[in-house]
Amino acid sequence: MLAVVTLFCFVSYLSLMANFDNQQDTDNRRYSREIDNLIKNTSQSLYRLAEIVPFLDGMKNALRTSDGESISKIFDQHWALLQFHNGVEFAHFYNSSNQLNAGWGNLESNIDDENLLLSWVSDVNRSEQPINPLLCRDSCIQFIVAPLLVEGKKVGVVVLGISLADVLLAFKRIFGADIGLLIKKRGNLLLQDDTDALQWDFQISALTDRERNSQILKTVSQLYPDIDVLNESIQVNWHDLYQQVKLFPLDSIEPDNANLVVITDVTATVNNIHASIWKIALIGLLGLIISEILLFLIFTRLLSRLKNVAFALPLLANGQFENFRLSLASTDRAQRFSDEIDTLSEAAVTLSVQLEKLELKVSTRTKMLIEQRDELSKERDFVKNLLDTAQAIVLTQNSEGKIISLNAYGEMLTRYTERELLGKPFLNVLIPEFESQDSLARFKEVHAGQKMQLRHEAITHCKDGATRHVAWLHSHLSRNSEEDPSILSVGLDVTEYKRVEGHLAWLADHDPLTNMFNRRRFSEELEQVLSRAERYRHPGALLFFDLDRFKYVNDTSGHQAGDTLLKIVAGMLAQTIRTDDITGRLGGDEFAIILPEINADGAIEVAKKVLNQLDQAQLTINNRTHKISASIGIALFPEHGANIHDLLAAADLAMYQAKAMGRNAWYLFSDNDRSRERIHTLVYWKEKIEYSHLHDNFMLYLQPIMTVKSKQVSHYEVLLRMQDTDGTIRSPADFIPAAEHTGLIHAIDHMVLRKSIAQAAKIYQAGHLANFSINLSAHAFNDPELLPILKQQLAQHRINPENLMFEITETAALEDLPGARGLMREIKELGCGFVLDDFGVGFSSFYYLRELPVDVVKIDGSFIRNLSESSDDLILVNALCSVARGFGKRITAEFVENAEIFSLIEKLDIDYAQGYYIGKPSPAREFLAAQNSADD
Repeated sequence: MLAVVTLFCFVSYLSLMANFDNQQDTDNRRYSREIDNLIKNTSQSLYRLAEIVPFLDGMKNALRTSDGESISKIFDQHWALLQFHNGVEFAHFYNSSNQLNAGWGNLESNIDDENLLLSWVSDVNRSEQPINPLLCRDSCIQFIVAPLLVEGKKVGVVVLGISLADVLLAFKRIFGADIGLLIKKRGNLLLQDDTDALQWDFQISALTDRERNSQILKTVSQLYPDIDVLNESIQVNWHDLYQQVKLFPLDSIEPDNANLVVITDVTATVNNIHASIWKIALIGLLGLIISEILLFLIFTRLLSRLKNVAFALPLLANGQFENFRLSLASTDRAQRFSDEIDTLSEAAVTLSVQLEKLELKVSTRTKMLIEQRDELSKERDFVKNLLDTAQAIVLTQNSEGKIISLNAYGEMLTRYTERELLGKPFLNVLIPEFESQDSLARFKEVHAGQKMQLRHEAITHCKDGATRHVAWLHSHLSRNSEEDPSILSVGLDVTEYKRVEGHLAWLADHDPLTNMFNRRRFSEELEQVLSRAERYRHPGALLFFDLDRFKYVNDTSGHQAGDTLLKIVAGMLAQTIRTDDITGRLGGDEFAIILPEINADGAIEVAKKVLNQLDQAQLTINNRTHKISASIGIALFPEHGANIHDLLAAADLAMYQAKAMGRNAWYLFSDNDRSRERIHTLVYWKEKIEYSHLHDNFMLYLQPIMTVKSKQVSHYEVLLRMQDTDGTIRSPADFIPAAEHTGLIHAIDHMVLRKSIAQAAKIYQAGHLANFSINLSAHAFNDPELLPILKQQLAQHRINPENLMFEITETAALEDLPGARGLMREIKELGCGFVLDDFGVGFSSFYYLRELPVDVVKIDGSFIRNLSESSDDLILVNALCSVARGFGKRITAEFVENAEIFSLIEKLDIDYAQGYYIGKPSPAREFLAAQNSADD
């Protein structure tokens, strides 16, 4: 209680002093405003006096003529009045050339001050704007330097000065507080008695009640040697009187040169605060004594009853709830009013009842916990069995990256036991190649919880020396102690997946039948060889050939025989060429050989050697023997072409020349061949293709496709034609090979796509509903611009993608199977469909049917054309239909040229029919006219 009284007194004192300080701050702000106002009023009074000077009798002419004597005579009449009534101590008149005409009162004999005064005059003469500088030396003089105007024209400058003594007296009258002027000492000169000397570097220039207040300031300077402390109000005890001292800097021309000091007697206020605190303390002590007496009387009886309750509490701790309640009942007496002890007794009885119930619940809960423990044990065993049987490595690591546990599958895969890996670093033992500073930093982030998961693939080393490719997922685990696991690591064995992935990557560059480079990879190799040849100026040669009468072998002995023949040729080439030479199968029965660093004679020798090797080989199938021969075209680089397209075109032309010579021959390309065989050259067709592009000579034809069951035509295949300069309509077979060799095929694909979608949009706008199949070239699948163009055209023409299908051939898919599959999936996501054309021609048809996301298969016309005459074709088509339907694909039969064939495909349950019997291709521009006439 005493501490409470003391604290209350202390808080009261702090509160009163805070109020006192706030009041002093308010007074100081008032003092500051009033000092500023008084100085401002003094400046304004001087300015008004300066304004009336030109209006004194005779003064205008004197000022206009800069007559100093006249100015002195006129102003002398008013000088005494200005000194006595207005307190003006200084007056100087200057002409517009800054020369003194007349003056009253002098500055101290200080050259610097006179120069300063002249600078003020010069500034005002130049700007014609008054200024009011405050100059403090032994005292402070407030000046007004104002221009003199006579009839609106400047005739000079007047300088008036007045002491701040009137400001100090006015402040004293307003607030009753003492005020003084402190000016910084100049040199060692003292202008006051030593008795008034201050510890500061300031001297007292003026002070109200000087005798008393100078002693106060002297005391303050001894207590606070740093005068800057007075910028914040300070309080001193002087002769048992409390004085508040505050410094107010003056805005003189020299900063920190002069200050006003205000001394306020706050003795009465401080004494009142002290008296209030003593009163509070006395009242608090008296209340404390009375409270102690009352509390003693009250608690004496209560404590005796509380003791009885305390003695009964051990019964409650021993579980004797009924005895506890009887003990409390025997000590309670009936009372008129209940007090806290009665409330405590009632609460204790209630508590005993609750504890009795709680003990019963605890007993029941204990039984439940035992049952739950048994269930958790079963679940733990189940999880352990699940981890052991899971086909993934599951292990845990502590915060240092050491292995804590390993499941059974992990033991089986790594050949390590859990005991052998316990406490071993995960990175050192299982994936040492992955241990690097970057990897360690990423694992530390997962351990610290900065990253919740880390995925990576790594080669994992087994105990028996084997390695497995494992995809790891490391997850951060929350921990309650250092012994708990920090990371859960799950590893999936992807060794077989990586092997398959590597095989697919190999397939992307190789022909799976012959193991040779495919066209795409061969073109890349050729481009690199040409680049090296150009850089190092090495000659080389390209051999381009196809097999003679290869189609005859396929037709008479089957495609399996043709595949075997191609493998034989590939094997012979591998044995014939040099180590640095590069071979490739460009498609079908076309092969090419790159011979770097060789001349024409050397290339011819290689060609002869190849022909000789092929001539020695033969293929016997079904008692039929096939001889192998080839026609080889030779082109030299850089002589016959410095880029892929020109070189392939030259070699291709040379090959045709070899065929013309009677097959099983070679031919070296010559520039003279270009004019003689121009109609067969790629250059010829390249010019035609470019001309047709420029003059829009490409045309779209539409051939109807009938739904067999309904006999309705609602689908059309879009076919491309070229109109030659003489009006001849050219088939794609004439110009597409040249476009593929010269790199113009992508431009044709883009043009067909744009024209087809635009034509479809016109048909839809005319109110006709139809679906369209658009043919894509084999090169479309490595064209990065195709998909963006398709999206842009669909959006531009607002075509429903479900009305469009794209036809691809097995040959196109064979060029780049992963690329074809990827592009087809992206296009199907837009809503378009796909048709697999020439189905059944290759022995890989079923493989492509499974691998490619096609909707419709189109059985090759070679099987349909003779369907009514060939039982073998009927059996083969029936088998193809069964496989296609098994994969859930719809079926189209092309080359349906008569009613008999149409009847057979109807019995075979084929979905669509296409051919001259259904309708011949016709120009797309005639479609709308034909439809409108049919509607009429």
